[in-house]
Amino acid sequence: MKLPHALFRLINLVMVTLLRSPLHGFFSKSILALRYRGVKSGRLFTVPARYHRTADGLVLLTSDDTRWWHNFKEVAAAEALIERAWMPVHVQAVRGDPVLAEPIMREMWARHPADAAYMNVRMRDGVPDPADLQRALKTAVVVRIKPGDAASPG
Repeated sequence: MKLPHALFRLINLVMVTLLRSPLHGFFSKSILALRYRGVKSGRLFTVPARYHRTADGLVLLTSDDTRWWHNFKEVAAAEALIERAWMPVHVQAVRGDPVLAEPIMREMWARHPADAAYMNVRMRDGVPDPADLQRALKTAVVVRIKPGDAASPG
C-alpha cells in the first residue's frame, strides 16, 4: 500500500520518535533515521528510511522526485540512528546507475515488497513487473552510507 504523500511529514516524525524510543526494536532492523545539515539552508533535517546492509556499509533506495538525497550528491557527513544508537557516517547519493540500482531494488523489494509501490513498481509473486522496473531504474537513487569519523552534522 502506497501512503499519500501529504502524510509523510507526520509519518516521518512518528517513525523517528519510535526509532529513538524503547519500541525501536520493531523497526530498527530495517529502518534508520538519517540526520544531516541541508547544503543550501544549513538547517538540520532527520529523515527515516529503509536500509539494507552490504559488505561495506548500508544502502538506501529512493527516487529522484524526493528532495533529501540532493544533499548527498557529493560525499557528506551525517549521523545515522540504527538500533537506537547515533553513529557518524559518510553519505553519497548515486543517480542514473541502473547496474548499481537494479540488484539493490530486487533484494530490498524481495524483503519488503510493499516498498516497490513508492517507485510505482507492481510486484507479482515477489518479482517486479519488468516494464515498471525499467521505468523505475530511470529515476532510482541509491544512497550509500559508510561509517564516518566523529564529526557530526549537529
